[in-house]
Amino acid sequence: MNGPHAAPSNGALASYFTIVIAAIVTGVIGFFVAYAQLNQQPIAQVISPRAALTALLCGLGLWVTVRGAAWLRILIGVALTLAAGYSIAVGLSQYSFFPSFETPFAKPAVNWPIAFLYAFVGVCVSFGISANKRRVLWRVSGAILVVVGTLLSLLCWVDEGYQWSAPHPVLAGLASLFVILLGVALWLGSRFTEGRQTLPSFRALAMASVGVTIIAFIWFLLSSDMVSRIEAQGVRAVEEAAKAREEGSFENYRLIQRLVNRWQNASAEDLERLMEMDTLSYLNDLQQIDSIFFLSPERELVWEETRPESPSMQHLKDSQEIRSWLVTTQRQAAFYIPTESIVEMSEPKIVLKVPIFRYTGLQTNVNGHHFGYVVAVFDFARSVDPSQHEIASPFRTYARVQRGYLLNSQGSFTEIRRHSDFSDSELFAFQRMMRLPLGMQLPLQGFLVDTQEVRRAANLNTLVVGGGWLLAMLLAVSLENGQTLRAQRSQLQLQATHDGLTGLINRTVMEEMIGHHARRNDEQGESLAVLFIDLDGFKPINDSLGLAIGDKLLIETAHRIEKCMRDGSVVARFGGDEFVVMVPRLGQGSPLTDLIGDILSSIAQPFLIERYRLYVTASVGITTTKESSTDPKQLIQDADMAMYQAKRQGRNHYQFYTADISERFHSSVTLRNELQHVLEQNALQLFYQPIFSAHDRKVVGVEALLRWQREDGSYVSPAEFIPLAEASGQIIPISSWVLQQACHDGVALQAYGDLAVSVNLSAIQFHRANFIESMKHTLNLTGFDASKLHLELTESILLEDSRQAIRTLEALRRQNFSIAIDDFGTGFSSLSYLKQLPVDSLKIDRSFIADVIGGEHDAAIASGIISMAKRLKLQVVAEGVETEEQAAFVEAAGCHLMQGFYFAKPMPYSELVLFLERYSKTNQA
Repeated sequence: MNGPHAAPSNGALASYFTIVIAAIVTGVIGFFVAYAQLNQQPIAQVISPRAALTALLCGLGLWVTVRGAAWLRILIGVALTLAAGYSIAVGLSQYSFFPSFETPFAKPAVNWPIAFLYAFVGVCVSFGISANKRRVLWRVSGAILVVVGTLLSLLCWVDEGYQWSAPHPVLAGLASLFVILLGVALWLGSRFTEGRQTLPSFRALAMASVGVTIIAFIWFLLSSDMVSRIEAQGVRAVEEAAKAREEGSFENYRLIQRLVNRWQNASAEDLERLMEMDTLSYLNDLQQIDSIFFLSPERELVWEETRPESPSMQHLKDSQEIRSWLVTTQRQAAFYIPTESIVEMSEPKIVLKVPIFRYTGLQTNVNGHHFGYVVAVFDFARSVDPSQHEIASPFRTYARVQRGYLLNSQGSFTEIRRHSDFSDSELFAFQRMMRLPLGMQLPLQGFLVDTQEVRRAANLNTLVVGGGWLLAMLLAVSLENGQTLRAQRSQLQLQATHDGLTGLINRTVMEEMIGHHARRNDEQGESLAVLFIDLDGFKPINDSLGLAIGDKLLIETAHRIEKCMRDGSVVARFGGDEFVVMVPRLGQGSPLTDLIGDILSSIAQPFLIERYRLYVTASVGITTTKESSTDPKQLIQDADMAMYQAKRQGRNHYQFYTADISERFHSSVTLRNELQHVLEQNALQLFYQPIFSAHDRKVVGVEALLRWQREDGSYVSPAEFIPLAEASGQIIPISSWVLQQACHDGVALQAYGDLAVSVNLSAIQFHRANFIESMKHTLNLTGFDASKLHLELTESILLEDSRQAIRTLEALRRQNFSIAIDDFGTGFSSLSYLKQLPVDSLKIDRSFIADVIGGEHDAAIASGIISMAKRLKLQVVAEGVETEEQAAFVEAAGCHLMQGFYFAKPMPYSELVLFLERYSKTNQA
């Protein structure tokens, strides 16, 4: 049988569909999770609707590629490619070498490297896997996705490397894992056959679906729990930082207010001393204060005290920004962070202004007169040191001041950022309004600046989902292989009892059934019959039209024979084009010959196989337990021998077994074994019969004739063992030995004259592919001249392939071999092909020469052959010349050469040498 197209393994198919289901399930769950997510924090969006849609499109695209319609596959592939192209364009627009890509649409969920890889998937889905080039595209793309996806997965473990894949570490890990899985799917898909693929078993699909869904839910739960924990930690960090800043602000305000109160209530004599003492005490004891000013009610500088290590802050007081602020706030207490200290000094300062009112004791000044202003300049970094809250936290809090500046206290310095430094894609951003003294409020914003914990948790979750999906894949593959093994076990059980092609019971079961029925019938005094059926003409059909046609012919033949079965008869395929039928009981129902006739008639009807109308017949051999033993093998063997006898009788016939048939087969087998023994012992001999010239009776050559002499001295006729050797294949080594020995002897015979050696060739030897080369090798080995080697062939060489036979003969002629048609006149095609055959001579069969003297018809035929050959310029050799009268007739008719018992019998080489020596002396005398 011809093998089927290579199909993907069950494990590959189960793995492919597990990946497909993982993509579809992730896409579907991702949609629900994304739209059900009420929290708007970016960190909470572990998968976006766009990422879910991409996963869903990949899964559906891979599914329809091997299962769905082409138009749907192309639609999904193009959509996936366009979506990936959009993400690539937006992602690359952030680089200077790429033109800016402004878009009113949503920002891509993944970054451009991942989008590039998803574009590969879209292109592969669009083209499908039908052609070889497309298979290469799938295979190469799959390898690229696996390699690059692995690299991106490793980058997710390195600092901010996840941003090559996606803005979110969780999505980056999942996206890079999907790239690897899709690469594996493309690689597996490249090995699938063209057309609709068979789905894995229901159990494998169910296991893959349930396993993938559970793992996907676990991943979403783990990821959601992780981001919720991180988010709560971030909110807590902002709250704690805000509380610390609020407390610090109130404490600083209370310190200055206490100072103002002391100065307001001090006597005029002690005021100056007290102001100097308190100012120096504050500057020495409070590290957060850089400078203290005292301003007149008109906001003019009266005096300034500054920390020794700090520069004067008078330039701040004189700046237009501070002057405007002083005017605006007038006699009110107020806080202000000068922009100049942020932009020019890079050391943000907090300026606190508190007015002083002194009491004079007059009733008209019950609220005191405005004495001036105390202005304290605080260093922002030292005012509130939140490092104790943020030193181990992945979050950073910033006070947002005018012009979008963000300030973060680090204890010894202040980190200055702009609000624009933080994009909308920050994983976490939380704002709380700080309540400051004097009723002021200041926004405090918190950001996630260290993603190490998020990345670690995201990568661990990715390992969980990857390992879980791998486990689901292995379980699906295991179930699919188990299903396959069970199917194979059932198939093996079926094959153990039935023929794989026709579905009939096989030889083993038939022998068991024959044995069972034979024993039962023997006990009951009944008999059964066994029919051995062999198709006539099946081999040429199988060889010329192919094995597929031959298989279908056998299947149809089996069905026809099955339809003929009745009365409990059973048919089995024995092997090749042979069938065995058992009729369990004879004498019941219709006669056995009716069944045989139905079978022959049914098989003889034309077979319509594909576009061919075929004709075959059958030969049937029959035996019964009456004629044979009850042994099943012996019954089948006897029926087989009877079948071969039916073939010899012309085919499309049936033959009952008899003891004579067995004896003939036994003799044939015995003879074949003896022939093999003779070959192994090199006991065959070559005899030579001289060939004479007709006009001068001189020896011009010899014909090599094969002889087999038994140990008892008797000879086995060539007509008996040559056909047997041709049927068994033993003719090949025999022909090779004959040719080599004849050439070897021919070289030695040249000492007795210019003698040619004629050798008979078998049609089997002639039609071998290396026939010409073997002839050349023999001549090279022996040194015999090709022109002196005459090759004799019968007309049977034309029966198998006449055109090839003519080409071979022409090749022999070109090598200077002489070609003769042996036994001319006995074949049916001699005249029709004679004008085309490149031959040199004809040998008239001895049957025509035997009666040329007394038989007018034979004489006329012989004369006609000779006359025709002379006109065709062919040499004529007369075989079987046994009398002078026959010699005179063929000489008078124009024959060129003669051989026969009249001149010399075939003789061994040693006797031939003596004959030639005597003949030479006689001619000389």
